[in-house]
Amino acid sequence: MMGHHRKERERYQTWEKGNYHFITDGWKEGMLFHTLGQYAYGMVLIGLLTLKFGIRIFSFSLMSNHLHIVLEGTGRSCVEAFNYLRQKITRRLVQDGYPPVPDDYWFKLVPIESDQQLRKEIIYVDRNAFEWQICIPSGYPWGSAYLQYSRIGKMIAGTRAGDMSKRKLEELTGSRIPIPPHWEFHPTYGLLPSSFVDYSAFYRLFPSAKDYQSRLVKDYESYVAVAKALDEVPVFSDEEAGDILRNILRDLYEGRRLKELGNNEKGQIVGVLAKTYLMPVSQIAQILSMSERLVQQFLRSKDYGKFH
Repeated sequence: MMGHHRKERERYQTWEKGNYHFITDGWKEGMLFHTLGQYAYGMVLIGLLTLKFGIRIFSFSLMSNHLHIVLEGTGRSCVEAFNYLRQKITRRLVQDGYPPVPDDYWFKLVPIESDQQLRKEIIYVDRNAFEWQICIPSGYPWGSAYLQYSRIGKMIAGTRAGDMSKRKLEELTGSRIPIPPHWEFHPTYGLLPSSFVDYSAFYRLFPSAKDYQSRLVKDYESYVAVAKALDEVPVFSDEEAGDILRNILRDLYEGRRLKELGNNEKGQIVGVLAKTYLMPVSQIAQILSMSERLVQQFLRSKDYGKFH
């Protein structure tokens, strides 16, 4: 595994400046952030990446065992940023009495080739806390989603770096990197994302609050596409699964009700839900009101799940 990481590191370092989705491994046996203080320090570290490695951040989210960043930078700067994050987070964990980040902990870098893909990646990251059923996107403080088309950012104010001593800034950041005077530090939330997140691309990609919110909640296809690229498994709530089924009935079956469809058509829907949306058999069975055994029979049959 370490040899694979070495080869991947060398490959990433050859990548030119561009837009990327940076995601660390999901640490199954441990956590990167246990306490409010650790999350706040994580917010500081993300901001420092922009100063130390010349990275431009469009969106990010800190989860308990992994983190996402949509950014602009070179492959080399992303590798260096990962090394820095891993070192700093490990040091903080050990300092607080928690297990260190494992030696084989790694990250994945996905190139973003177009504005359309950039829009999808930002939506995916902003949905992350929602997908983990923690809270709605705009209610999660450990990322940048709560600031977009929101006045909350103006309500959560911190102390400007320009009003703090050099010693205090070094204490907060664990670094001697000069901090821009307009950056704001909050006693609970650490470095506020409004200090360093670049929203110029965001407002170009999402020209209205309604456009952003509708994509955030309803763009299931983009969510699945990004999850596949990241080797993650999409998870839909029962309400979302039902909404997806309604969309399929509307788009592919002229709005007919499920009970009006024949077995072949229901088999096609099973195929779409399993192959396009990666839904588990149990959830497919639930929303289609059929047995799991029948769903599995449909999926094993070569004739079902295909449109003629």
